[in-house]
Amino acid sequence: MLENTMPHLAPHDRCTGCAACASGCPRGAIHMLPDREGFLRPTITDACIQCGHCSHICPVLKQRERRSEPAAFAVWNEDESVRALSGSGGAFSLLAEYILDDGGVVFGAALDENLKVRHIPISSKAHIHRLRGPKLVQSEIGDSYQLVRRCLDRGYRVLFTGTPCQVDGLYRYLGEHPEKLLTCDILCGGVPSPGVWEHLVRSMAYIKQKKPLSVSFCAKGEGGKDRRFRVEFEGGSAYDAPLTKSEFGCGLHRRLFLRPSCHDCPYMSCDRVGDLSLGHYRGLPKDVLPDEQKKGVSLLLVNSPKGAHMFDTLPLKKEKRPLTEAAAANSALTGAPAASDDRTAFFDAYARQSFQQVREKFLQVSPLPSPRRKAAPKEKKKFTFPRIFRKKEQ
Repeated sequence: MLENTMPHLAPHDRCTGCAACASGCPRGAIHMLPDREGFLRPTITDACIQCGHCSHICPVLKQRERRSEPAAFAVWNEDESVRALSGSGGAFSLLAEYILDDGGVVFGAALDENLKVRHIPISSKAHIHRLRGPKLVQSEIGDSYQLVRRCLDRGYRVLFTGTPCQVDGLYRYLGEHPEKLLTCDILCGGVPSPGVWEHLVRSMAYIKQKKPLSVSFCAKGEGGKDRRFRVEFEGGSAYDAPLTKSEFGCGLHRRLFLRPSCHDCPYMSCDRVGDLSLGHYRGLPKDVLPDEQKKGVSLLLVNSPKGAHMFDTLPLKKEKRPLTEAAAANSALTGAPAASDDRTAFFDAYARQSFQQVREKFLQVSPLPSPRRKAAPKEKKKFTFPRIFRKKEQ
């Protein structure tokens, strides 16, 4: 009887893990817990009163209105130092700085002290580096949707960046498109399992016998041609290899551990959910902006009037490009990737065998090289949540 009265949520293979249902439950009766593959999924507890609100706001269960075709631009930041530290052209940093200079708050994915990917808010330009660059793991939303609402209710401007399903989840949670909310969805080709990533972090620590301190999933190689996977360890040693030659990149390239819904993703198209869409510009002809391509160029899609207004305001270097050119080289705009034939075998082994056995069977690449000594990293200012999120002093 209880099962028949439980609220209807997205089917297992279509649930994106956006956490709108858990964030919007008036009784806090839905918890996001990891499944056997390491992905967070909604779990309904006995506190559920069957109000149906979670079903009402689930993006998968609702038809999204189609937008007009976006305008595509190749863009880059004129600040060469920021651009060098960015995944592509450094456009996100300018966008974040504009909101922060206006006293607003920026939400995005960051790595915590254990290299777990979580959404966090920042209210200072000193912390933009935490949100800069791609995080190739599905982030944990946590209470970010509630914090966005709190900021908006207090009159702050908010920039929310995330995967398209997370942006759509935020809109469903809020029930509207607030004027002071600007959204930017990333050009996502599928989200890898946080559980698999956690095991890989432990594996790196075991092999090196040192704690990994930071990770760059897509660091720029020399000349901007390839993307490199870089890990900094305690003591100054580092691992640096082309992304596709790393164990993580090997599994990512083979599509071994993407979320099931990513293989039937409705957001991988030119019909975008955010006001803006941002990613690395793939497919730009070699004779177009050749010098800029070596330094990194971003693809920015303008999807709404609000996004167009912001785009016109930012001091970005830009060149309009055909949408067909951008879409032809970016799978995030053309359709979901097929699941690997080895995906089921990978997760069967992941559930039953040691991760060392899983690595040797499915992620075999060249062994980690000997430690390379580097200068000790500069001490970074400890991150603290903005004042507006702290409890009032008694």
